[in-house]
Amino acid sequence: MDFGVLPPEINSARMYSGPGSGPMMAAAAAWHALAAQLSASAAAYGSVVSELTGTGWSGPASLAMAAAAAPYVAWLHNAAAQAEQTGAQAMAAAAAYELAFAMTVPPPVIAANRSLLMTLVATNFFGQNAPAIAATEAHYAEMWLQDAAAMYGYAGSSAAASQLPPFTPPQPTTDPAGLAAQSGAVAHAVGNAAGTQSTTVPQLLSTMAAPLQAPAPLQAP
Repeated sequence: MDFGVLPPEINSARMYSGPGSGPMMAAAAAWHALAAQLSASAAAYGSVVSELTGTGWSGPASLAMAAAAAPYVAWLHNAAAQAEQTGAQAMAAAAAYELAFAMTVPPPVIAANRSLLMTLVATNFFGQNAPAIAATEAHYAEMWLQDAAAMYGYAGSSAAASQLPPFTPPQPTTDPAGLAAQSGAVAHAVGNAAGTQSTTVPQLLSTMAAPLQAPAPLQAP
């Protein structure tokens, strides 16, 4: 946007009517908090992996678990760094707004200048107000330039602060094929156990019922 073609009434009104830097400061605080949480999670995750692999658990399963966990720990550290950077850039955007706000002419000052000009023009019957009119117009031109410079600076700073690297999702730490194989093995084991029980239980019942049968008749000597 070409802020130089806009009068100071518009540029100042835009800067003074917005929500201010409060929402951006809150966003920066939230990003910093997320970065701290991700860093803590990375440290805890890595500590658990180190403790498991360093306390006598060795072999292929231990190596596979450590190999699967290492990329996730690295992703947590990288995500924490990106969240910290995002928070810092949000703080930079808030600071850019505060600087632009301080440079922007307050709307009441502009309104007072325009009101003074109208009064001077209305009472300039014999040209006696010509110097004052010229000074008032010169002051208005200065405010125009000041507001345009503030808005150009703010636009450039906020655009730079909004350039963020994209966040990437973590790589899966489990093998879907392995999970399917494990589920199949569990189902197979459960099926075998059920089949065994289906043959064992009737046998036990028949054994329990055997003593209840009537004894064979005694043969006469």
